Amino acid sequence: MQLDDQATRAIQAWHAQAENAQAWLARHCASAPQPEGARISEGVVLWRQESDWLPVALWPSGAEGQTLLGLADDVRQAARGLVSQLDDGHLGIGYPVRDPADDQQGTGALVGAVALRVALPASLHDDQRAQAALMPLMQRLEEGVAVLERDLVQRTHRDTRRRQQTLARQLELLAAVLAENRFKAASMQLVTRLATLFNAERVTLGWQRGARCRVVQISHSAQFNRKMNRIRATELAMSECLDQRASVAVPPPEEAADHARRVSHAHRRLQEMTGLPSVLTLPCLDDGKPLGAVTLEREAAFSAEEADALESLMALCTRALEEKRLNDRPLPVKAAVAVGQQCARLVGPGYLGYKLTAIVLGAAVAFATLATGTERVAADATLESLEQQVLAAPFRGYIDAALVRPGDTVAMGEVLAEMDTRELVLEQLQWQSELAKLARQEQQQRAAGERAAVNVIGAQQDQAQARLELVESRLQRASLQAPFAGRVLSGDLTQRLGGVVEQGEELFRLSPLDAYRIELEVPEGRIDALREGQKGELVLAAMTGERFAFEVERLTPQTRSVDGSNRFVVEASLESDDRELRPGMQGVGRIEVGEARLISIWTRELVDWLRLTLWRWWG
Repeated sequence: MQLDDQATRAIQAWHAQAENAQAWLARHCASAPQPEGARISEGVVLWRQESDWLPVALWPSGAEGQTLLGLADDVRQAARGLVSQLDDGHLGIGYPVRDPADDQQGTGALVGAVALRVALPASLHDDQRAQAALMPLMQRLEEGVAVLERDLVQRTHRDTRRRQQTLARQLELLAAVLAENRFKAASMQLVTRLATLFNAERVTLGWQRGARCRVVQISHSAQFNRKMNRIRATELAMSECLDQRASVAVPPPEEAADHARRVSHAHRRLQEMTGLPSVLTLPCLDDGKPLGAVTLEREAAFSAEEADALESLMALCTRALEEKRLNDRPLPVKAAVAVGQQCARLVGPGYLGYKLTAIVLGAAVAFATLATGTERVAADATLESLEQQVLAAPFRGYIDAALVRPGDTVAMGEVLAEMDTRELVLEQLQWQSELAKLARQEQQQRAAGERAAVNVIGAQQDQAQARLELVESRLQRASLQAPFAGRVLSGDLTQRLGGVVEQGEELFRLSPLDAYRIELEVPEGRIDALREGQKGELVLAAMTGERFAFEVERLTPQTRSVDGSNRFVVEASLESDDRELRPGMQGVGRIEVGEARLISIWTRELVDWLRLTLWRWWG
């Protein structure tokens, strides 16, 4: 229907152009000069209509013009002025008409051609005299064509200015609607500005709700009663417009013949009820889908140009109003609508990828619900030695030699370090000489018969012997030896050679090579699933390609805080003996806690979190 209106208006513009060309040709031929008796006897104007060239003007009205049409067509093809000999007493002159506003080629687009028949008297049959007589006529024709081109420029300028003004009003109205955040405020801006822009007494906006269109806003009215007869009549008029998917005007514009064929019974009843002689309703369409309608009422009749402008305005504003209305809905309504849309896509036509995705997800959920698997509890793991031996300084002294460093593997009885024994050797000699001295004194006193003195010397001998044995034991312990085959964990004495150490100070820490235990840090949410004797696997960060089997031995009450969460320490023993292991290695252990459905395994943490959250809120 809109295309028919546009075609009708194009034909009307063509007829207006033909009338202007006819009037110009008549004025030009009537006022043309007659140099030396030469006069214009006939004229024709050829004009472009889209891709065709048609005659639009003929002077005088009873002339044939067939010969001039051929000349005009030659002028169109040559795109320049021509002079042609028509017969013995007549010459033809022609000139092209260009539209300077269409300057794509630099000279203006060719839009028409003018051809005139010039009657020559017998005295001008000479070529030179005929050429001299044609010069004023040719100049006059150029001037006349210039006037015609000026009229084209003025008409194009007026049309362009009118379109710019219309576009500016449309953009201003759209900006006012977009500036509002709420549907109610945006719709009030729309109807108020439309009423001002088109001098309407009342502008009513209705929006589709279900199967009917209901009034949501009236210009210059903050509130209205939906039970009023005028409101009901307006809603019926809007429904009538939406049923036809086209604007309805009463009375219909004269220049738009298609409006007269549209049904307007509800509009005429609204016109009779309100008393306003002109009613226009336009549909609010979004991709062909009717969303609402706008009804304008005023005293003056609506033109086809105003109807087109209103349709353009509503085409710009409809999508913005619908988005604001959708955003204003409560959150539960939005969620319900979104679910309904997804369900419609799922069961309706099209959306093959969506359906395939739903089928795959459904199959995955069904499989996870029915299938079972081994449930495992993952925990950070640290490898520790089963036992550690501390080697302390046997006495206060100095480090004489350090033979091992941390990380070295030592055999049982291997010397790890040696203490400085020079003072001990001197002290040993001192007490040995003291014992020899006491032995001589004992013999002298025994020979003299001094029994009491002999007893005193015997006590002194026992004391000296004890001191000597102490020194000898220190000399034996001056070399620190490994009590078993193992690995040195700590004790780098190479930086303390010659330094003093106190008795009992830790010098080395050793661990056996084949006795390890695992410390697992289990999240507190899964500690209730663990039992002693459960099996598991360990993967170390240093050996990700190997798995080590272990068995849970002890659930300790010890806890550690890691990244803001509590974790229980669980001890486990390795079931294999691998010489490549080192105490302190870290990795991840997974403990098998039994069989469960896959969906419960995958969603256990989420379910536990939901339970805690619900308990916290609603207890």
